[in-house]
Amino acid sequence: MTFVLILIAIIIVVVAFKFNVLLGIAAIALIAGYGIYRIIPSYYTMMGNKAFQIGDEKTARIWYKKAYDTGRTKITFKINYAYLLLRLGEADEAEKVLDPIIRVKSLPMAKKYPAKQQRCMVYYKQGRLDEAIEDAQSMMDEGFRTTQLYGMLGYFKLLRNDPVDEVTAFCEEAYEYNSDDKDIKDNLSLCYYKGGRYEDAEKISDALVQSAPTFLEAYYHGAQIALKLGKKDKAKDYLEKIKDCRRSALTTVSEEEIEQLKREVENENTAG
Repeated sequence: MTFVLILIAIIIVVVAFKFNVLLGIAAIALIAGYGIYRIIPSYYTMMGNKAFQIGDEKTARIWYKKAYDTGRTKITFKINYAYLLLRLGEADEAEKVLDPIIRVKSLPMAKKYPAKQQRCMVYYKQGRLDEAIEDAQSMMDEGFRTTQLYGMLGYFKLLRNDPVDEVTAFCEEAYEYNSDDKDIKDNLSLCYYKGGRYEDAEKISDALVQSAPTFLEAYYHGAQIALKLGKKDKAKDYLEKIKDCRRSALTTVSEEEIEQLKREVENENTAG
């Protein structure tokens, strides 16, 4: 398609110059202006992606907003922009990006589902956990399946303290769907931990730590499991490694919880 457009532009310029030199120059100027107009959203997106890749999320937000404000970005970009806003703690702004996508009646559900999935995270961050679970479950019931949806819904069910047997069954289903995903692994280890299956929890947790060495939740929950099994040095080691893990507004473990667990481990070591 791009090649065809370039070919058409060349033909227009050549024909314009045959009629008049000034007309040819004007044609070049108009085509160049149109080209810049078309490429601006892609340029802004590219700059945002570069910033995001090096961990500069605030700069990425500036570029992404410029791209979004052109009104000429694709749905996939908008969903990614909403995700970045969530990472920066701007759930309300993320909702403003996602809602217009979901409200388009002519848009196929297959294209709406990723936006609805992201909006579940918005609801969760806004304190609307029941709504988040309701929307996520309805998508599951309608046959929509993704690794992110499994991981998200499993975590929500754990957070709401749904019956542990039911949540465990769901998280085992999620594990069968994708046993490599860090969130799914973490959820399942927590289910086993809550159900008193500490050795099973440790097995999943250890595999998770090895596969995701910068995942804060893996070390925190791994430390909880290790402490329950009386492995105080292991728990202390995991908590020490947390300081090198990256945080965002989507991190599910607070600094207060980390410090509290450190105190519990220290108290156990002193008692021992």
